[in-house]
Amino acid sequence: MTALSRDRGPLRPRIIWIMCWRELLRYRRDRSLIFGALSRTVLWLVILGFGLGATLREIEGYSYAQYILPGVVTLNILFASLQSAMALVWDRGTGLMRAMLVSPAPMFSVALGKILGGALVAMIQGSIPIAFAPLIGLELSPSDLLPALLVMFAMGVTFTGMGVILASRTRTFEGFGGISNGVIQPLYFLSGAIFPLKGIIGGVGFLDLPETLRAELRDRGLYAIGGGWVVELPDWLRILVQCNPVSYFLDLLRFNLIGFNQLPLGLGLATTLILPVVSVLLATRAMAGIRRIEAPPARSR
Repeated sequence: MTALSRDRGPLRPRIIWIMCWRELLRYRRDRSLIFGALSRTVLWLVILGFGLGATLREIEGYSYAQYILPGVVTLNILFASLQSAMALVWDRGTGLMRAMLVSPAPMFSVALGKILGGALVAMIQGSIPIAFAPLIGLELSPSDLLPALLVMFAMGVTFTGMGVILASRTRTFEGFGGISNGVIQPLYFLSGAIFPLKGIIGGVGFLDLPETLRAELRDRGLYAIGGGWVVELPDWLRILVQCNPVSYFLDLLRFNLIGFNQLPLGLGLATTLILPVVSVLLATRAMAGIRRIEAPPARSR
């Protein structure tokens, strides 16, 4: 028997470290992941931030690029988390997953190591947009960055675990890609990443609008006052945003990075503490389900 089989209990640090290190090695060797994070940052933060920023001068006193910075961080984390989980589909296809299933390693340690590795990769990917903060006039101190990194790591754990659950039920890259895109886009666009639930948005040309048009806009929930528009999402859309777990991660991350939030911070903290634990437990159960289905029965002696 190896040293692995001599260990006792579901929590085995050596196995966790091996699985975690494997994810980090995979990330270091796959430069396309870094390119993807950079391209999303340039597209969303630089091009969209400064492009729409020419029309929307500010949101609640922040430039549009500053407002969407936490959203771009979140987008990179979502993509990186699910891409780390997608490797599980590859492992099942190549037989590497079967080798792990028939080993004496406890599934909790295997799942935890994979999820922690994926979360670290997601946190690194999410840090790329933060490097652009000085470009958009945002100065971040270490006291801002440390809690933001903790939120990013918790988000990575949660959605890597979610990706493992999806991957455990998928056998092809095409199927996983379609499902993951169907998950990422609704979670992202219904998180308040692009527009606030309610707030003052500085625009261009609103003072020149005729009163009849302003009256029509007021009927639709848009009010032109002083230096901007008072915008509020419809009730049904606000409910969807408030039911989205990404909204609370993002809101807490935005509070740490720029000091602005619209959801109760207590719910954000609870989400950050509870969902990663739930995600790991459900992912462990999902991988244990793969072991029951695919692993051959042990031979009797």
